[in-house]
Amino acid sequence: MRRPVIILLVAAAAGLALLGALMVFSSSAALAYVKYDGDSMYFIKRHLVNLAVALFVAAFFALADYHIWEKLAWPVTLATLVLLGVALVAGVGNSAAPVKRWLRVGGFFFQPSELAKLATVFLLARFIPYRHAITNVYERWLPLAAVGAMFVGILVEPDFSMAFLLAATAFVLFFIGGVRLRYLLGAGVVLTPLLAVILVAKQYRVSRLLSYMDPWEYARGRGYQVIQSLIALGSGGLLGRGLGASNQKLFYLPQPHTDFVFAIVGEELGFVGAAAVVVAFAVLIVAGFRIAARAGDDFGRYLAAGLTTMVGLSALINLAVVTGLIPTTGIPLPFVSYGGTSLVVSAAAVGGLISVARRAGVETGFGYARPQARTVDLNGTFVDYA
Repeated sequence: MRRPVIILLVAAAAGLALLGALMVFSSSAALAYVKYDGDSMYFIKRHLVNLAVALFVAAFFALADYHIWEKLAWPVTLATLVLLGVALVAGVGNSAAPVKRWLRVGGFFFQPSELAKLATVFLLARFIPYRHAITNVYERWLPLAAVGAMFVGILVEPDFSMAFLLAATAFVLFFIGGVRLRYLLGAGVVLTPLLAVILVAKQYRVSRLLSYMDPWEYARGRGYQVIQSLIALGSGGLLGRGLGASNQKLFYLPQPHTDFVFAIVGEELGFVGAAAVVVAFAVLIVAGFRIAARAGDDFGRYLAAGLTTMVGLSALINLAVVTGLIPTTGIPLPFVSYGGTSLVVSAAAVGGLISVARRAGVETGFGYARPQARTVDLNGTFVDYA
């Protein structure tokens, strides 16, 4: 019998989160012991607090009617723009990346660019289905301007990889929304040279690109981390060295609990463990798009597609970096990497998908919910009907 899609979604996300907690402790204990006066539990304690917050956020998003995010799309976007501005002025760095991308809240760090991913999905899911019904030029271009402002705000932090992820998520949503391909290609033609100029404007980005092309040429510099990552993956073999038995986490692979945690998964759990992570993400993505396809209204459809794309692209980029397929970026692996904001936003995405599934004709394991549909009248006003 076919398993309910919601159960597959939750199982995949919960499995990744559980593995993440194990791998964060395994990969960070030695570093924490040396850096924090013998407290080998430093990172895992903070990660468990983040995980508890993430579970609460996921439950809230799952139980709330997802149409609330249609109404709050603009407030969330404006709050994100303000936070991005504050980060540029009063942001801080951390040990993983000494750049001003974070806001310090007590003893924890908050990354506004992660919130920008949610804001982009909310805003575009609200705008794309009804764009043809909007006759006011100002209202038609304002959402695009807001997404562009978030893109620029992230780009000047600087965080090129997160800005690229934001643009890629928007591109996928426009493609799904039926925007003519020539418009998308035209935007790509305009943006590609601009992004190329931005890419080579900073020396560290050029060195990253050169080290990607031949990491062994820069083995003592920019290529060091990816080389150590490949060594970790290669030394794991089929079944791995065993949980906790990694050598690369012992100060060979820098920051093994953050963006390169998948390398430690491959070393300790082998090809089987690494493949299980990939399969879990594949299940999550398939379940997410299936929920999108069977959503009860247009907003739910684009919301589910956007949330799935957001998580899926993040995972794809991280896995490509760790395996040396693309240049090094700062995108964490959803649910698995150490990092509170990423974990909470990923949990919010899963909760949002559950909310869409519960209110549509998707089997959830808890019965069927009556589909809700929405349309737009001639004045561009949203109208609900049963």
